[in-house]
Amino acid sequence: MRFIQYFKNKKFLNVPLSETEQCNISVNNKVPLHILTVAFNNELLLAHQIRLLNKNLKDDFVFIVVDNSSDKKKRKQIKEICLRSKIGYISMPENPFKICSDSHGICLNWIFKNYITVVKPDYFGFIDHDVYPVKSTSLIKMLEEQDVYGHRQGMDDYWFLWPGLSFFKFSKVKDIHLNFLTSALGKRHLDTGGANWKLFFSKLNKEQIIFPSHQYISLREGDVVQSDKMELIGDWLHSFNGSYWMNVKPKENDLFNYLDNL
Repeated sequence: MRFIQYFKNKKFLNVPLSETEQCNISVNNKVPLHILTVAFNNELLLAHQIRLLNKNLKDDFVFIVVDNSSDKKKRKQIKEICLRSKIGYISMPENPFKICSDSHGICLNWIFKNYITVVKPDYFGFIDHDVYPVKSTSLIKMLEEQDVYGHRQGMDDYWFLWPGLSFFKFSKVKDIHLNFLTSALGKRHLDTGGANWKLFFSKLNKEQIIFPSHQYISLREGDVVQSDKMELIGDWLHSFNGSYWMNVKPKENDLFNYLDNL
């Protein structure tokens, strides 16, 4: 079983960028910051993400949507938004994982292998499709001062950046085969991106890194985090559960009313 999974993973990762369905992609783009989001079965979030990136991110950046949707109709809708907005779009091959954490993680591995190491931007990073900059902010300013920036997860001894808000100086990782899959350290389970602890984060001194502040806020009445809460991570908002992996009542009306008033 492990051999079969290994073969499926390798086959997925070895699909080159040139063999994917795509639009508005240039491997010769010399813009210093490249930001990529993995979309999954929700086209409604994308317009707000694009609008708020253009409004609040003060850096010169390229934004690319990497579509991991399992619903073909959603893929078509997401691509149409990217075409209208003139932003990059890449359609992922069939994912070998069905569990959301590893499905997301192996997409990030594909992106790093087949896009980041080809384009070689000065800085790059990932945001979830339900993450938005809600204040004027600069990522390059932070990454000029330190090698990484983003939301710290894990434990004091085994920490890593949550891939939903994580940014890197390319020169510091260009010779490392980053691995954004989940990981286990003894009895400890590290979620998506945790495998990078051993490869990369363990070699950094976290006491010398500035991480964004973090707090929960309410979206609507209720105490279910994935349904009723949001989190502010520095200048960024995470609205949770954008792919509805947890079955909750629709939240877009409440969320979009909030975002429209920013």
